[in-house]
Amino acid sequence: MRQSSLVVMANRLPIDDSVAPDGACEWRRSPGGLVSALHPLLKHTPATWIGWAGGTGPAPALPDVDGVRLHTVPLTPEDFRDHYEGFANATLWPLYHDAVEQPEHHRRWWEAYQRVNRRFAEAAAEVAEPGGVAWVQDYHLQLVPALLRELRPDLRIGFFLHVPFPPPELFMQLPRRAELLRGMLGADLVGFQRAQAAHNFAQLVAKVFGVPATDRQIEVDGRTVRVGAFPVSIDTAEMAALATRPDVVARADQLRKDLGDPEHVILSVDRMDYTKGIEHRLKAYSELIASGHVKVRDTVMVQVAVPSRERVGQYQILRDRVEREVGRINGEFGRVGEPAIHYLTQPFDRPSWPPSTGWRT
Repeated sequence: MRQSSLVVMANRLPIDDSVAPDGACEWRRSPGGLVSALHPLLKHTPATWIGWAGGTGPAPALPDVDGVRLHTVPLTPEDFRDHYEGFANATLWPLYHDAVEQPEHHRRWWEAYQRVNRRFAEAAAEVAEPGGVAWVQDYHLQLVPALLRELRPDLRIGFFLHVPFPPPELFMQLPRRAELLRGMLGADLVGFQRAQAAHNFAQLVAKVFGVPATDRQIEVDGRTVRVGAFPVSIDTAEMAALATRPDVVARADQLRKDLGDPEHVILSVDRMDYTKGIEHRLKAYSELIASGHVKVRDTVMVQVAVPSRERVGQYQILRDRVEREVGRINGEFGRVGEPAIHYLTQPFDRPSWPPSTGWRT
């Protein structure tokens, strides 16, 4: 087993599989936000990325990607259902996003979350060089820092949360709040997107454990855990270069022509998720049309909403609501050959929706 001085752990590996025309399985870099954030750093730093490949069953053998070695952590169908769809995305995700949907709590989900987090920690302990750095990503793996510290106290461990961290009054609703906080405190450095999230974390640690805690450091178990806000940006140079590529510019021009050369194009590219505000955006657009501020003939809205977590009930309900709203708006304001909203659910490669037409994630 080859070892690395830098080990990154995330729920997913930075690649997606697809089927080639000849039926072969192809792997390509994932377009997800976490991968986009880390890729500029890792393409210049030798590292091993530990994650799930996306299917259930035995772990596939995968090639290196841009010099990054890939180490697969397998998930069983039960792991996927209870850890990923369950505790991560039906308990933590809604709670961390202001409880816009009611979080659910089930014992077997928590047991699966513990089991998968331990599997990731054991994988990292195996591939990390002595004295190396382990960098744990996001809410799926909040127990890993403490588990890994037990296995490999020689490592420097970082944890970064890519989503909001809730205020104490929300986080205290979690039955397993102490275990989750203790897991994060296994890191030497705990990072967040915003200063408010770091403040929330410090408040919670002081409240739950009664230890000295500020927005910058926490004293626990004879150790100092650093805390901070480190906002993640997109690779602006990459985006600027992409926007000026001749094939991308030509594609943007063709898209506008395909839409009937409207004066304005409102383009929204989102994952189908209740935190993305898709329903609110559609409602706002319909209000603009109804008030006369926008005319369908002059302004076209394109909403790309790529389905995700389709076995989670909240996401099934959301998709139904979005599609009903699109139908209502088109039925009320559209004309033959001139829909008010062009609605697409298929994913697109990055160059297909260039920044020059307002592409965003």
